[in-house]
Amino acid sequence: MNQRRGSTTALARLFGSAIIDQAMLSAANLAAGLLLIRYASETQYGYYILAFNAMMLLTTLQGTFIGTPVVVRLPSLDAAARRQWMGSLLRDQLRLAARAGPLALAGIAGGWALGLLSAQTAAVAAAALLLILAALYREYLRGILLMYQRPQQVLAADVVYVLMLLGGVGLAVQGGQPASAALLAGALAALVCAALLRRRLGDEIDARAAPGRLREIARVGFWAASGGVIYWLFNQGYNFLTAATLDLAAVAALAATRLTLMPINLLLAGLQKQLAPLASGWVHAQGADRTLRRLLLFSLGLALFTLLFGAVLWWLREWIFLDVMRKDFAQRDALLLWWIALFVLMVLREPVMMLLVVRQRFRVLSGSALICALLALGVSYAGMLAWGPVGAAIGIVAGEACYGVVVGWLAWREARADRQGPARPEAARAE
Repeated sequence: MNQRRGSTTALARLFGSAIIDQAMLSAANLAAGLLLIRYASETQYGYYILAFNAMMLLTTLQGTFIGTPVVVRLPSLDAAARRQWMGSLLRDQLRLAARAGPLALAGIAGGWALGLLSAQTAAVAAAALLLILAALYREYLRGILLMYQRPQQVLAADVVYVLMLLGGVGLAVQGGQPASAALLAGALAALVCAALLRRRLGDEIDARAAPGRLREIARVGFWAASGGVIYWLFNQGYNFLTAATLDLAAVAALAATRLTLMPINLLLAGLQKQLAPLASGWVHAQGADRTLRRLLLFSLGLALFTLLFGAVLWWLREWIFLDVMRKDFAQRDALLLWWIALFVLMVLREPVMMLLVVRQRFRVLSGSALICALLALGVSYAGMLAWGPVGAAIGIVAGEACYGVVVGWLAWREARADRQGPARPEAARAE
């Protein structure tokens, strides 16, 4: 009894720290966005959103390509093997950054010199590049500590990150190029945070490890990353489609209304990083059927919380848009309702999908995500032509509903196969 109580307390402390951290990051990103919405032009905010989403794409690619295969392997690695793996993967990434960064910067400079990019666009692109490189380094180190179930140390470093980010954005909106300045502030904050995280890890990352592990996980990582990136295309890529179909003002309207639900998005991201290693352990020890039941409880709890949060947003919408943001976007109420529906569907799907990730069903997830992404982008494009910005949100909800149904069916099949007999030798040995 005492052992069970201690396990429950440890689990609550683990998730509690993760939730506090994500709540803080959510509040910081929300505050940064609100500062830009309130004090910068819609064009500058649109630039910031496009750059921020490019960063999110690449950190998603990194997290799925590297994080997913490592989480699956983690239970079978001893301490020395873990140090070697983490060090090797870090060296691989630093090598890639040292090659890709200067090439991308040269491309931006060349585009500006040839007149393909305006000076303002080139400045935003260069600042976004620096932010992306810093964010990739920070997210890799954060991911290691979270996989080791040490969210308290991540929280301490993220406090410094948040303070620097908000201070930098506060200064950025005072100048003439707030988007570029805010992106540079984010890059500096990410680098300082990464330095603190690296110090926390110490010799738990083998600095002399030979590179090459990235190539070793490439096959599994490719399928995991392709699914993640495809899903990003219809979850965030609509911003680029909107910029091409409508204008940056429409991007700003979509982003600002969705920004109100950012706390749910970041809460879900934080829980995922803690849930992934736990789900991996549950599957190995107890099988897919019992794991799915536990994950469903997370899904239902998150959906209820999202509905309550959405109701509060709807009640406060006039104050949020007119007094806080000082912007009265077209179709704002309709956009808010569609975003609430999207996030309810998203939080129902994400925990359940963890079972398929742990079981390494990456090909079927990638194929399903591609079909749903094409559906989402097609509906979004047609919707924008017919109804304006709200058409983009309708398309994203359609794609999410499609993906949620497919993921639920695949997870049910995994659980049914587990009830009929062990689907994986590892599960059989654990039992």
